[in-house]
Amino acid sequence: MNPKNKLIGASVAIVVILGFGTLGYKLLTEWTWFESFYFTLITITTIGYTEPAGLTENGRYFGTLLIVVGVGTLGYALSVAVQSVVSLEIVSSLGKRRLMTEIQELENHYIVCGAGRVGRRIGQEITARGLDCVLIETEDQAEPFESDGYRVLKGDATKEEVLKSAGIERARGIVCAVSSDPENLYITLTARDLNPDIHIVARANEESVIPRLTRAGADKVVSPVITGSRQMAQMLLKPAVADFMELASMADKLDLELDQIEIGPGSGLAGSSVGDGIIGSSHDVIVIAVQGSGGNVTFNPGSDRTLASGDILIVMGKRNNLKNLRRTADPSGVP
Repeated sequence: MNPKNKLIGASVAIVVILGFGTLGYKLLTEWTWFESFYFTLITITTIGYTEPAGLTENGRYFGTLLIVVGVGTLGYALSVAVQSVVSLEIVSSLGKRRLMTEIQELENHYIVCGAGRVGRRIGQEITARGLDCVLIETEDQAEPFESDGYRVLKGDATKEEVLKSAGIERARGIVCAVSSDPENLYITLTARDLNPDIHIVARANEESVIPRLTRAGADKVVSPVITGSRQMAQMLLKPAVADFMELASMADKLDLELDQIEIGPGSGLAGSSVGDGIIGSSHDVIVIAVQGSGGNVTFNPGSDRTLASGDILIVMGKRNNLKNLRRTADPSGVP
């Protein structure tokens, strides 16, 4: 039995023995409920005040039984309670130490600040792809996510030391998804200062905050209100297009994904054309767009489009085919 269940069991035992004694004295004497409870309490705690008036012979017999049973039960329950509290503290300390050791060993991982409904789904998407993720949540909100098996760092994500504990200097990306726009703004500023190369995605509840988050260093800013309204309008006006776009978010139902793959230095794809390197090969993926190293995007590139190191391919295909293409594009790269 784990320490938490032992503590609950000990508490229940104390309540039961107090209830048993109170009810017994109430039935066997003419005392009030409080008097019955009070005498039960001083009996099982062995305080031993003088015998109160109105204690009947049957009450004395019952008191003898209560001393034998109650004192032992209370002593055992208290010892179990103390042991459980100490065990919980030890388990908590060891768990925190193990978590910090794991985080210190992570590289190119992702950090999610604010593990609410939005943060939970982001964490699910990241871990579903076999990538490392650290959630940052306040002490009072962290337990459900710990139970789900996430790495949860308890603390205030606006504090620099908390972000450092999450490995911000070694992280590949961070999501600022707390419910407060000022906090997301501050997290963005701090994250950009601690890691100039990190990819930052920030949540904006108010539309007016979007340009501020961008100036603060966010690479992408997402407004649930704007994104949700656009998606609903798309579903209403262009349902077929909406169904196609939704394929990218249905990885749990279909073996089909929309992904971005960067061509690394020394890749076999560098210098080849889209037709020769991808379409004409065994990768079996659809090339939707190619983003050049300068940021220019070519949608539906022709088969003669020459690929170069630093280009980013926007492709759709089955997971295994995408993995194979990623290995070809950058054998030494991270997932």
